[in-house]
Amino acid sequence: MDLAIFGLHLSGVSSLLGAMNFSLHEFVLSLKTLSFELMDNKYYLSFTFGFPFVSEGKDKSKSEFNNNSGKDTQRENGTPERNNKPKFDLKWKEILGRSGPNKHSHALAFEQLNSSQVVTANKINEILAYCNITTTDEKLKDLLNTPSFVLTDLNRKSIIKEILKEKLGLPHSKQRVPGIYIFTHLTTGRKYVGSSSELALRLNGYINLTHRESGLLIPLLKKENFKNFSLQVFPFYNNYIKGSEIVLEQYYLLDPSFTLNTIKVANNPSGSNARSLYMYNRDMTILYYNSTQQIDFIRKFNIHHTTFTKHLNNGTYYLGKYLFLREPLLTAKVKDMSDSDLALMLSKDRIKFNKKKK
Repeated sequence: MDLAIFGLHLSGVSSLLGAMNFSLHEFVLSLKTLSFELMDNKYYLSFTFGFPFVSEGKDKSKSEFNNNSGKDTQRENGTPERNNKPKFDLKWKEILGRSGPNKHSHALAFEQLNSSQVVTANKINEILAYCNITTTDEKLKDLLNTPSFVLTDLNRKSIIKEILKEKLGLPHSKQRVPGIYIFTHLTTGRKYVGSSSELALRLNGYINLTHRESGLLIPLLKKENFKNFSLQVFPFYNNYIKGSEIVLEQYYLLDPSFTLNTIKVANNPSGSNARSLYMYNRDMTILYYNSTQQIDFIRKFNIHHTTFTKHLNNGTYYLGKYLFLREPLLTAKVKDMSDSDLALMLSKDRIKFNKKKK
């Protein structure tokens, strides 16, 4: 009698376990984030309480159920699900001057130098994207046809200065002539290219040897007292567009013969270690402006250098609304504003901010 009662209990428990087995099987198949192993035509799911759940089933590939591979999971209709990755504003590629998140302008310049390919406007635009300067093949061709004049016997400084005065005017004069200049070491053929928005001031600094001694050119000029050097100057009198001197300088920097230039990206005096500056809104969802030089924020937007430095170093908000950082936040949307519109907006915010302080 006892055995009969025990048998009834055992059959009840068996039925209950069978129901649990079926329910759990349906539950597991609905989960696509769990990992299964296929073994002997069965699925084994390891639980924390130490025993495997076993279910008969048809052959399935392990990858169909495994979501740990990092690939897109599959919907039941066979189409891949999209990963919930943040969307980046495509303008960041231009701002950073990179063809990828870690590719700097200097790397692009050296790639071009090593490729021996023809320098195009597109390549120059990629490299100069960090300072928002662009050109076209037609404009580049026009710049390359800029008339120039060549000076030799550079050690005859008084004569050279008179010629520069006639061609470019005096340093600090109201009429400033922008352009580029090329020093050539006649013995070795090594060259140096530079640009300036005020050629008279820059070139007189070379002739008087008042520029800071750095790089390869100035020590060589001092050592040889300008002997064995020629100077070719390309002044922009009529064909000047803002940034033209930077574009033409960058073109020549990508010429392998310019070995006296230690930095291969124009308008970047800090070299490959230069860090850009960014102006965001408070929650860093909008990028208003960026530059590699603090002076741009000071001159263009009338921000005092002490004020700018204080907010940059302390992480505080300028006018209670804007944050200055050295890091690019790729999730921020790039605001399409001209410098003049941004300057006007800051001027209005400055008035409001000062009224609240009173």
